Formats: sequence, structure tokens, C-alpha cells
Amino acid sequence: MTKQHLVLDNGSYDIKAGFATQEKPLVIHNALAKARDGVIYVGNDYISHTNLYSGINFRRPHDLGHLTSWEVEKTLWDYTFDQLSPKKELDLLNIHLTLTESAFQLPQLSMNTDLIVFEEYGFGDYYRCVPLSLVPWEGTDKPADFTLVVDCGFSSTWVVPILYQVPYWRGIRKLPIGGRHLNGLLRETTSFRHYDILDEPILLNTLKEKTMFVAENFESALRKKLNYKCEFVLPDFKTTFTGYVKAEDQNLPTDAQTLKLYDERFTIPEAYFHPEIMLDNNSVSNSPMIQNANFKSLTDLVVDSIASCPEATKPLLLANINIVGGSSYIPNLPERLISELKKELPVNWEVRSIPQNQKLNEVAWYGGTSLVKDDLMKEISISKQDYFEHGANWCQKQFGFKNFS
Repeated sequence: MTKQHLVLDNGSYDIKAGFATQEKPLVIHNALAKARDGVIYVGNDYISHTNLYSGINFRRPHDLGHLTSWEVEKTLWDYTFDQLSPKKELDLLNIHLTLTESAFQLPQLSMNTDLIVFEEYGFGDYYRCVPLSLVPWEGTDKPADFTLVVDCGFSSTWVVPILYQVPYWRGIRKLPIGGRHLNGLLRETTSFRHYDILDEPILLNTLKEKTMFVAENFESALRKKLNYKCEFVLPDFKTTFTGYVKAEDQNLPTDAQTLKLYDERFTIPEAYFHPEIMLDNNSVSNSPMIQNANFKSLTDLVVDSIASCPEATKPLLLANINIVGGSSYIPNLPERLISELKKELPVNWEVRSIPQNQKLNEVAWYGGTSLVKDDLMKEISISKQDYFEHGANWCQKQFGFKNFS
């Protein structure tokens, strides 16, 4: 029987899973949802219950990007596998699993994952890696030798140089700001200025996706904030369940409630470039230590990452920047980052972002489906037999990040 290759990009917001023969991945919300009536929904099941969107709460298996709750994650994996093969049970022993995890994952957490993969599920073969190492493989059989990947994810933002298809661990940098932090800042700002929407995660996410953008020039936009007025119609659970942006000439029902946004639209995503914004509504910002702290922006971290790479690779990495992740959909974020980088780097270096062929939050999955077709996969994978022969530390030695002095 021909071995199947399953690629599972286990993101902290969504699971992207599918066999290498599929045209596109199955996308599963990586959370359990508890509605106001106490009913718990797994994965995507809550989506069809639109009348329960208000007051819904999500429990995620990831904490700060680390997979810490397998009792939750296993439920979601079982759900995912059922969705992938609803009519018959998967023969996991005959399946090669390519799994992604966060960079610099704590070794004990990674070892827990290996145990689940081989001892709980019984996969036949296994390869574990950081998702960004798969990005250069997307859409090609011959990935570029030098790629700088910027992943604007849900839990955080990662900057990862890839040299000859291998992460350059010394150059990896992390900005502890992601989509969930923007949601939190939007929640605090909106609840203080307008309405209390503390218990409305779906509404917050919709607000972020439909109204936010990154300003080309932040100070100029702030002076002209009235020009960026946006009126958002709140959900009434009759005509709309998630809300929408009001068109200029649109007539609304007399009982419609709206939210008028001005500088919130661009101030909140500006946290990527001025992370101190995250402390504006936080009591700890009054601390002298916090006030004097040197917060590094996304631009600073990219420059810092490049500076730590071998000299000959620096201009090659900057000419091949891949900006991916769910938050990279925020209008003008990639363009602003490239513009800021050009101000910080030598003028004779080409700073260029490479457009992606697929959805920006699914690039790693498509890269994984290309990698499994390469002969390299046989060399870097571990079989179930290898795992039981060499012990639980074997996967960590093969897949874990490499220490450096």
C-alpha cells in the first residue's frame, strides 16, 4: 500500500491539515468554544450557530504560542481527522505526518508531542519542524537558498532567516505581539471609548479584520484622524450576526447601533512598529523601569536578525522576504515594513518582499506538501520503529533547535 503524507500545520489560531494529494487544506479553528448556554463546540462546529455568537468564549490549547494543553488539542486533532476522513477510519500506521510547532518550543513540550504522535496515535513516520522552514518550499520543487520569513501570527510575530532550507537559529527573533494582542488592545480601547464589548471575541475579530489598517505615515495620519472615520454596524442577530462596515450612502434601520472609529483603525496595528502603544491602557506603564525600557519594533527585530547572519547572506536574505501569517492581511502592513527597512539598511541593498501564490496563513501547509515530494523527506524523518528503538529523546535530538554559544 502506498504511504500517504499528511501535513498538519498546527497554528495557535487555526489548524491547517490535509494530505499532500489535496488541492487545499482543511482549516479547523484550533479552539473549543463555550456558548452562553453552556454548550461546548469543537473546532468549526460553533460557526453554524450564529445566534450563540454573543458571549461565546474560546479555550485554546496554546499558551503564548506553546502547546501546553494536550487534553484540549487531542480533542481537536480527533475532530480534524474525522473531518479529513468522515467515512472510514484513517490507517495512521501507513501515514507519514509532517507537523509544525513554534520555534524554540520547550523541549519537554515537544517530547510530549512526540509521545502523542507515536504512542497515542501510532503514526508510521514523522517529521516535526517550525512552520516557517516550510515557507520557501511553497509552489516550487527547488526552494531559494536564502529566505527571510516574517510570520505575523496570532500569538506572536517571528522573524526567521532560512539558509539552505534550514532555520538559522542564531538569527531568529520574536516580537511578542500578534493578532490576539491587537484584539485585546481593541477590546480595551473600544470598551473605554464606546461600548462594553469585553465578552464579544467574534465581534472584536470582525472589527479588526474589516476596519484596521497600517498607516503609511503614523504621525501624519494621527493629525488627520477625522478623515479616517469608519462607521461599523453592530450585530443585531436579526439582519447581521457579525456586523459590517456601513457604506457612505447606505440607509440603516432606525434601531441599528453603530460604532464610529477614527484613530483606533490605525493606532492599534501601529503596535507592530511602536510596541509601547500596548502599554497605553496598562497600569504598569507608570513604572519607571517600563518607561525607560527600550522596546524593539518589528523593524528593529528584522534588522537585528539580519545583523546576526553571515555577512555574505545579508543582502540575499533581504532580497527574498516572505511576509506571511493571518495578521499580514492587515492592509499596508507588508508595504510599511519594507518601507521602514529601507530607511534602516544600506541604500545599495535591495529590500524586497516576495508575493505569495496562496493564502498568507496557509503558505506553510502548501510548502509542506511540496517538501514531502522531495527525496530529502526520507532522510529527515523518523519512523515509529526508530522512536521505540532510540527512546523519547531521539526526536528532540533530530528535530529540536540547535544550541549555540
